[in-house]
Order: sequence, then C-alpha cells, then structure tokens
Amino acid sequence: MSSIKFCVCGLPTPAESDCCDNCEGKNSIHIEGDIYKKQKKGGALKKYWYVLLSKELYTYKKKGDLKHKEMKSLSGVYIKDEPDSVCEETGIMLYQFKLIFPNKRRLYYFKSLEEKHRWMDAIKQSIGYHNLYDFYDVGESLGKGKYGVVKQAFHKRTK
Repeated sequence: MSSIKFCVCGLPTPAESDCCDNCEGKNSIHIEGDIYKKQKKGGALKKYWYVLLSKELYTYKKKGDLKHKEMKSLSGVYIKDEPDSVCEETGIMLYQFKLIFPNKRRLYYFKSLEEKHRWMDAIKQSIGYHNLYDFYDVGESLGKGKYGVVKQAFHKRTK
C-alpha cells in the first residue's frame, strides 16, 4: 500500500510531485529545511522546520508536522545579510540573516554557509530583491546633496 504525500498547503499531491495541482506553489519557489531561532527566554537556539512557498514562510516545530506553527507573508519584507557569529553556548559558528518585516525584525541562524545562501537566494527571488550593482557600474562621485551623494552610473547592458 502506498503512502499519500501532502503538499505544504495540506492537499494530497500526485506521487511524482511535491505540490498539488491547485497549489500556488506549483512551478514557483518551494524550499524546505532546518533554521534556528533564538528563544525569547534565555536566548537558547531552537531548531524549526521552515518551508518557503512562493511569498509565504511557514514554520513547523519539526519536519513532517501537518500543522504549521506560524505563517509569515514576505510581502513588503527586506532581507539583510548579517555577520557570522559564534554561539556562546556551543562554540559553533552560526551564519545568519535578518528579515525586516513592516513592524518587526527577525534573525534566522544556520549551521552552514551554503544553507544560509540557499535560503537567502530563494527569499530574494521570492520578494523580488534586486541589487543596484547587478545592473549598473557605479563610477565617480558627481556631487553631494542634502540627502545623499550623487554618483555617475552606467547601465551594464546599454553602456
């Protein structure tokens, strides 16, 4: 007897797929994995299972749970790379980034740099993040205004 697989949204999936036919996640961003968060009381690290499906980030207590602990919409969210740090409790190197929501900020921790980059890349793709330096060659400073510095820039494709 074969076991039934379920999509992140809770509906059954075809055997050869990870998403159901009705799911918004079909043919879109969908990654899963362990992420660590610091607890409010005592600051201890706790491992959770996270699922990124399109622009929604689901938190589960552990892999395989059918009911999510929380869901965060990534609409209007910014992502910021944070410096690596050593866990005071275990002495293990932690790699982190910050998600800046409209009304709060959250740090997410990883035990490998590769996992951190995998999640950051997926979240950047999900939220439509673009870096100015990906599209422009920024040159010399042209002047300084009341609110910033003006620099010369050339679009990489249309130089």
